[in-house]
Amino acid sequence: MSFETVRSTDGRMFACVGQRVNVFDVESGQKILSARPFPHASHAAFSPDNKKLAVKFTNGRIVILSIATGDVLRDYKNQKEGEGSEVFFSPDGQKVVDGSWRGLITIRELVKPGIAVRQFPGEMIGRISHDSHKLSWVFEHRKKTQPGQKWADYDYLVLHNWPLFEQEPKIFSFDHYLESATISPDGSRICVICRRRGEGRWMQIVQASDGKIVARNGEVKIGGTGSDLAWSTDSNLIGSVQQRRFVFYRASDLSVVGELHAQYPSTICFLPKDDLVVLGTWNSSALRSISDIAKGNVTKPVQ
Repeated sequence: MSFETVRSTDGRMFACVGQRVNVFDVESGQKILSARPFPHASHAAFSPDNKKLAVKFTNGRIVILSIATGDVLRDYKNQKEGEGSEVFFSPDGQKVVDGSWRGLITIRELVKPGIAVRQFPGEMIGRISHDSHKLSWVFEHRKKTQPGQKWADYDYLVLHNWPLFEQEPKIFSFDHYLESATISPDGSRICVICRRRGEGRWMQIVQASDGKIVARNGEVKIGGTGSDLAWSTDSNLIGSVQQRRFVFYRASDLSVVGELHAQYPSTICFLPKDDLVVLGTWNSSALRSISDIAKGNVTKPVQ
């Protein structure tokens, strides 16, 4: 079972977040950590030195685990923020960043006491992503329906440079809602799943420099297992979790290069070596070759 799959920066390890948090060594295929410090984990992230794992739970609580031992190195004991978006380490590994559905973006010190919070009333922080060097960060701001409104205002994206909130960000406004948004590893583009009432959902690529749309495809069919997006490490491919399938697109024009069926797909994670991608479902996780998927050589569904 994997609700989210994340990898270390160097691609040597990946973690599957489900009822337990399991960490695997890519080369050997061996499980090197299985932990469940609290029920209902939702997100995880590796530290830059590959020694620690930040784990966030559905109530917002964040703990730091030792990958070597599974011990809890730091428990922030935070719950008032509630459920929210991803958790990440800062580029130097000395801070932890996360967002909440209550409109909070929080930066916590890893070791010493210290916390910085930005609040956005009437909004949710739906998703956070960053480039491969953690220099460019995209925050997905979703508007909540306000009293007297039939529909919420449209969502928007904010592109920050690290350190966060020390420079003026770029703001990308849209005439539609956002299902998911993820910046490419090279920091040049943002892939967005869009939604507008009466028009269904579609995918588009916008330039991070100016928000210009450079590619768009037709209808995207999202099922009940989320709408996860992932870029390949070379920024050439995009993986999308859709209704009963994983779909892979060429990033330049969003043409479909391959797909693989699954009953309950939930998460995609590209690995930087050996043409591999981790595909997670509500039941299991599996390693597959992107080349084989594109050639149609992988036909057995992911269970």
